[in-house]
Formats: sequence, structure tokens, C-alpha cells
Amino acid sequence: MKRIATAALSALITPLVCVPLQAQDSRSAEEVVREVYDMVSWTDGNNPDWNDVRPVFMPEAVIVLRYPQGLTVFSLDGFFEDWVRFEKQLETAGAKGFQETVVSAEASEFGDIAHVWVLYESSIPDSGRGPRPGVDSWSLIRIDGEWRVASVVNELPRDDLPIPESLRN
Repeated sequence: MKRIATAALSALITPLVCVPLQAQDSRSAEEVVREVYDMVSWTDGNNPDWNDVRPVFMPEAVIVLRYPQGLTVFSLDGFFEDWVRFEKQLETAGAKGFQETVVSAEASEFGDIAHVWVLYESSIPDSGRGPRPGVDSWSLIRIDGEWRVASVVNELPRDDLPIPESLRN
């Protein structure tokens, strides 16, 4: 009788504590992050398609950007709206595009969470100005087998805040 009770209890508890196997995203968290930089870069009026970018992020994602004039915290929609404003400013000024290129990345994954440090360079092609470096800190979580961005936090290197050694090639 005890053996039957133990088997019945095990049958009830096992589905509650065991995580079912799900199809896993074949891309690493780093690859997902690198794709975002490719998706937000544009040339010749081929602006980003935000409907392609949106699914990479959790709807509740938070984006914190460091601008020379200060720090701005965005919801996902606020970030997209700010980016579209930026695109329009560039187009009005005659710019033919914007590029963000990953220079180096340092990623770590643990189960369904990941962190990716990125050293990137942003530039406006044909502007006469060289690329500007930045460092982004990405947090991701795997949801239903797919990596989703939970947050992005940005910092701009300065004379008193050099690029981290681990991100230098």
C-alpha cells in the first residue's frame, strides 16, 4: 500500500516540478544581440522595420541610454518612438543612413538567462565624423525557447571612463 501511495504521489508531483523540454532557439544570446545591431542600422532610406525588431524584446523591456546631456529611461514603445524621431532628424539633415557595428562582445549564459556586454561603434555614413564608441549591457531571458531582451543599459566611454579591457580586441 505504501508503495502505491508513493507512486501516486510521485505521479502527481513530477509534472509540477519538472520543466518540460521545449524547442530551444538555435541562436546564442550573443547572436540575437548582434542581430539587433544589424536590424537598427540602415542606409539609403531603408529604415529599420520595427515590426521585425519588436519580437526580440519582452513587451516590458526597459532601455536606459546615456546621452551626452544625461540619462534617459525608456519603455520599449518609448525607445522605438525616440529612434524614429532620430531617424527623421537624420533624414532632414540629409543623412543617408546610420550604422551601429559590434566591435566586440562578451557573453555568458546560465540556463534561461544571459548577459551580453557589447562594445559598439555608431556612425553616420558620409557625415565626415568618425565612429563613436559605446558600451551596452544586455540582459536576456529565454521564453518559450526564444531569447528575449529584458533590458539594455548604455554607457558612453570618456577620458575618465575608458572602454573596459575585457571588451578591447
